[in-house]
Amino acid sequence: MKAPLITVENLCMDFEGERILKNISFEIAEGEILGIIGRSGAGKTVLMHLMRGVEQPPTSGKIIYHTAVCNGCAYLDVGSAAGKPCPHCGGIMTPQDVDLWNEKDETLRRRLMRRTAIMFQRTFALYGDDRVIENVLHALDDIEYPPEQAINRAADLIDQVRLSHRMMHIARDLSGGEKQRVVLARQLAKEPFMLFADEPTGTLDPGTAKIVHEMLSEAAKTHNMGIVVTSHFSQVIEDVASRAILLVDGSIAGIGTPKEVIAQFMKGYDDSEKFEETEFGEKMVVARDLVKRYISVDRGVVKAVNGVSFEVQTKEIFGVIGKSGAGKTTLSGIIAGLVEP
Repeated sequence: MKAPLITVENLCMDFEGERILKNISFEIAEGEILGIIGRSGAGKTVLMHLMRGVEQPPTSGKIIYHTAVCNGCAYLDVGSAAGKPCPHCGGIMTPQDVDLWNEKDETLRRRLMRRTAIMFQRTFALYGDDRVIENVLHALDDIEYPPEQAINRAADLIDQVRLSHRMMHIARDLSGGEKQRVVLARQLAKEPFMLFADEPTGTLDPGTAKIVHEMLSEAAKTHNMGIVVTSHFSQVIEDVASRAILLVDGSIAGIGTPKEVIAQFMKGYDDSEKFEETEFGEKMVVARDLVKRYISVDRGVVKAVNGVSFEVQTKEIFGVIGKSGAGKTTLSGIIAGLVEP
């Protein structure tokens, strides 16, 4: 097993007198993909934010990053880089443990946080009116990447997430899965040694989610990057993680292989539900032959919605399902009066 990158020791977190996390302890190795699974409210997101060093400090316990710092330019890297020459200035990398929430050197703490990145399940982190490549260029600008090399670097990152064919498209016009891959490219631009992915594919269809899972696994290998991924869906943990933790009511209920932990998580779940007939009311929404077309530079006329008809009655819960890019969001916008057919 590789050297540890993060050590979590007896971590506790209270909110308004209630203990949310209870004596959490584990280690994450360099380059490891750790899955954290649990039901909603188990404490997954709170734990992730504490590990990244944002929001409130823990009530007690420690989160220690085992790093190496250059004695010349203060570049920070994983602990196994200690003793090697700095890739930036040629200085010597020296070992340095950083107690994330108790570090007195605020500059060192900020430098550590810049070597981590976070990927949410929603795509709020995009500039919706900008092109895909511009979104990635913004991320490179944030880390002061050399301007003369930025275009080539952005194109390379977009290629890594298999979106070269969408490079000049406006971000808001992408499908959900494509947007999430742009988010990933933006995070990879920061060259993190640890990526936190909070429910990264919770809103995507299974096929698109599988693609994003593959992107995460490939990114970890290509960039020698560790990943902590949280979810209450077992598939993402099974697809991505090499080791998993089960959180139950703020406590670790199991640690092991994804298969072992998922089996423990699924105990008590029952897929069978009692079906009851419901009497619906009058027609509330009537859609007839809805059509919405867009003009695309590389695809010509795109039929986002093509001849869709349906009715919705009062008291009815009407579902619209489809793969990423099938037209669900456009259809919803038409129904809501936000998009003109």
